[in-house]
Formats: sequence, structure tokens, C-alpha cells
Amino acid sequence: MTGTNLSIRSSPAQERGGRGIQRPPDVHVGTWGDGRLEVLIQQLWPTGYSRPVLTRPRGCTSAAPRVSVVVPCYNYGRYLEACVDSVLGQPGVDVDVLIIDDASPDGSGLMAESVAAQRPRVRVLHNPVNRGHIATYNIGFSHVDGDYVLLLSADDMLTPGALSRAVRLMEEFPSVGFVYGWSLDVIDDVLPVARTKTLTWSVWDGKDWLEDNCRRATNVIRSSDAVFRRSLLDRVGGYREDLPHSGDHEWWLRAAQVADVGRLGGVDQLYYRLHGSNMSRTQYASALANLHETRKAFDAALSADVGSDEENLERLRQIAYRALARKALWLAVWEYMSSPDGVDNSPAYREFALSVFPGVAETRWWRALTRREAVGRDRARKMLAFRARERVRDLEGRFAWHRNRIVGV
Repeated sequence: MTGTNLSIRSSPAQERGGRGIQRPPDVHVGTWGDGRLEVLIQQLWPTGYSRPVLTRPRGCTSAAPRVSVVVPCYNYGRYLEACVDSVLGQPGVDVDVLIIDDASPDGSGLMAESVAAQRPRVRVLHNPVNRGHIATYNIGFSHVDGDYVLLLSADDMLTPGALSRAVRLMEEFPSVGFVYGWSLDVIDDVLPVARTKTLTWSVWDGKDWLEDNCRRATNVIRSSDAVFRRSLLDRVGGYREDLPHSGDHEWWLRAAQVADVGRLGGVDQLYYRLHGSNMSRTQYASALANLHETRKAFDAALSADVGSDEENLERLRQIAYRALARKALWLAVWEYMSSPDGVDNSPAYREFALSVFPGVAETRWWRALTRREAVGRDRARKMLAFRARERVRDLEGRFAWHRNRIVGV
């Protein structure tokens, strides 16, 4: 079944609960064993969110699927060997690597050539001038032809078996267009122990996954560890160059309008390196900037001409706006209660919340901020009731992070 073309849904009206998902007749949905694992995972699902089809992972395919990995590189030549070797060592897939040097001034292009000369199945392209990361991604996409594609930053690495785990799910579910998992942070070149045994496959109807993401108003794919079908890329196009910060998020949202979505549960797919030159940790480090960029991603994806119903897209946009406003007010309260003296960005968060959802002024989130402002910053920070509430909010955030690691939304 290698290279199965993506089955594009023609009707925007799909039954909920994953009933439109295409799966082989011998894939059993529901509980397995005594069912305790599935029951536990289902109990963790947030109220109001759709629940995917949960299945047990199946065995390997008979043929090795072909996967092309695009590795954009700008001043990351020192990481290339580890990155490429983590790809070439992937079992169960026929893999090729394309490194694209974006006119790096530090000699990364020469390092890329050296890496390719010593390893089969590795090619190098050089941008004659710096094109920026989004244009470089799209150039890479246009030069690979594997049945499946992965975009992998030159400073990141795959965990053992990551590609075969992702591809195996899509081989079994022809309507799934992309599959993601979890990534592990790497600090000071110390690799944490990765989980490599998949516990569950979760498969969402794409439109359900899209609505869930609008309700959360965040990118649930923490890094670019998602493997996607070449046919899906051909259908929806590449990344948008006008979204340098949120281009990946917009692409997932756009792709989910025409394809189902898979997730690997209980497994780590990627080593994500944390260091000072990460673009997401420098150029776009501000939480307020992230809110603005996330709004741009939703605006672009929910205006995309990929065959979705315009009325439903507007409904989803309003859901996303409401969630963004709620998040902005949460950050406003945090700023008011926790920021250093003389630093208060809460007015900017308040302004953003009103701009995306004027009705936020009638919500409990707004009242939470105004109650603190009414008593003044110094007094509010000393009041037991407010301090207890901040502690509860912190615990809720930590729980949501761990739940996302398990359920994926």
C-alpha cells in the first residue's frame, strides 16, 4: 500500500466521531485487552473536544515506504552530521535527504557538501542568496519526490524509528494526511531517553481536529515533527511566506480541511534542540507577538481556498478569536500579578483581546482582571484569594501540558 494517494474529501459535511475516517476492515476500533488503557486516555480528553478513533498500532508494511527529508540550514553546519545520521539510520523506510543551505556566511554550505560526500542518499542545494526559511522550505519541497515528506531543522534530530512509526499509521489509514507525535527538548547536547514504543494510534476526522485547534487557539504540534503525504502537499501547496513565525501552524490547519489527522501516543518522535539562536526563542519570543502571529495563522488558514464551506470557516474563526481573547486575558492577569515592578504589559493584552473578540468584556476572564485592577497591584499581590487563584491557574496549566503530551490536543 506504499504511496497510497490521499483520499480528498469532497463534502464539507462529515459525520462527527471519526465516522468518515477510512480504515481497513480488520482494524479494530475501541478497546483492546481489558480496555483500561483506552478508558484512561479517553478520560483525559478535554470536555467539549472531539474524540478520535483509538486503535492499537499494527505491524510493519511489506515494502519500505519512500520518505524524503528536507533539511534547511542557515548557520547550523555544526549540527548537520548528527541531524543527517539520525535520518539515515531510520529502519523500515527507504529514505533520502536534501540539505538546503540558505547562503550561510559561516561555512555551513561546505559542511553540507562534506556530509553529503561521505553518505549515500544525501543531496545538497545552495541558495545563491539568502531567501529566508519559508522560501527555503518550499524550494526543498519542490525538489523531493518521496511518497512521504518530513521537514527537519538542521539543529534537530529524529528519535530511533520515528519515520517508520509515522508512515505505518498512514499506510493503514489512507485518509490520514499527516501524523505527529511528541518532541523532547535537548539542552547542552545531552539527549534525554526517548520513548520509542507507540502505545496508541489516534485518528481524527480532519475537520474535528481543526475545530479542536480553534477552541485551543494554539499550535498543538510543538515542533515540525509531523510526517505528511506528498499528495497532500501537492493538494494544498507549501508554506506561506507572509507567515514567517506561524507558517507551520497555518499549514496544519489548512491541511486538516482536506485530510484526516493521526497522532502517535506514548512515543517521542524528535529531539528539539534549545539554544539561544533558535528563531522561535529570539525573533518571536514575546507572548504578545505570538498571539498576533497565531491570529494571522487562523485568518490565513480559515480563508484558504481548499474546498471548505465558507460559512463553517467563519464559525471556526469566531471560535478561534474567542479562545485567543481568553488566552490574552489570562496573560494580562499574569502580567498584572507577576511581572516585575515597572513592567506591565496587561493593557496591551487587554487591547488585543478586545480587538479579536469585543464580547470578551462581558466574560468572567475580563472580570478577573478588573477585580485585581480595582484593588491595585500591590494589594492584589498580597491578597490570599488572588494568590490562591494564581496557584490554581498555574496547576491547571501544568496539567494541560501533561494532558496534551498524552492526548495530543
